[in-house]
Amino acid sequence: FLGAIISLMIALTGDELRQIIGWLLGSVSMRGWDYIKIILPFFIIGSCLLLFNAKELNAMSFGEERAQHLGVNVHKRKLIVLTAGSILTGAAVAVSGTIGFVGLVIPHLSRLLWGPDHRQLLPLSIITGAGFLILADLVSRTIISPTELPIGVITALIGAPVFAIILLQRKKERSG
Repeated sequence: FLGAIISLMIALTGDELRQIIGWLLGSVSMRGWDYIKIILPFFIIGSCLLLFNAKELNAMSFGEERAQHLGVNVHKRKLIVLTAGSILTGAAVAVSGTIGFVGLVIPHLSRLLWGPDHRQLLPLSIITGAGFLILADLVSRTIISPTELPIGVITALIGAPVFAIILLQRKKERSG
């Protein structure tokens, strides 16, 4: 959160620093269909891998030992899920830079809104994350117009407090 504030101050200074911070905090400005063509195969592969393993993810949410008793090859599934997440993350960062908190906060909020079943949670998280990113981009382009803030500043300013609240609620649930 504080990093986002510092980055905001830097982003409001010279052009050289703004370009560096723009990539570090991510941007989807000036991204067109060519970038969609680049990311689409990775998105399809990563998403399909996750969606095809939704039932196993449901079983693994009860713990690795229980999932193994239910017949899930936990080691194999963890490797597939990690690979899928790496493919999706790598492709997104290659196209837009690092945009923080979308991948951390949106799945938790989606789980709170629609429940823990990964068969619905995964597609709804994708849609919710995309909508959140569009709104954050809109805010980043208009809040101090004509200057554009890096989108990561907006996502961090929103995401860090939300993530902290989620962590505090989880801590309360475990202790009390």
